[in-house]
Amino acid sequence: MIITETKVLALLAKHRINYVLREHQPIYTVAEGKALGLPNVEAAAKSLLVTDDKHAHFYLVVLPLDKRLDLQKLRAALSSRRLTMATAEELQKLLALTPGAVTPLALPCDEHKQVHTIIDEDLRDNTIALPLLCNTKTIWLSCHKLMKALQEMGHPISYLPL
Repeated sequence: MIITETKVLALLAKHRINYVLREHQPIYTVAEGKALGLPNVEAAAKSLLVTDDKHAHFYLVVLPLDKRLDLQKLRAALSSRRLTMATAEELQKLLALTPGAVTPLALPCDEHKQVHTIIDEDLRDNTIALPLLCNTKTIWLSCHKLMKALQEMGHPISYLPL
């Protein structure tokens, strides 16, 4: 399944999730977002697709932009094998995304529910800013409401202190 901006916005409307959407020049850093005058840039979250060393289990990890992911801590929390970043090919195959535009908004592409989403506990009750499938559009919305909608679609979601 290919996810489009139209499908994402329809999903948000269906689940009555309010959002703010801004189109902008490509951004790669918080500093670039601030320079463009984007609102509430501090709400930006980063999403990383990680996998175990056998490439059997995949995790989409969402955490505040300024937080560094500790793979050892995550491994212990998940009782997992050694974790590493997934390849660009795995990202494309599972979520139909390219590096630089990773977002939980693409989870509907994971029709077989192979990707377990891990959300930093600090984001649960906050508004988060995510790329809308590309780095030229950012969407601000409730983390909890989005994750609840994705869970209702059958996607595994967990909140952990990262």
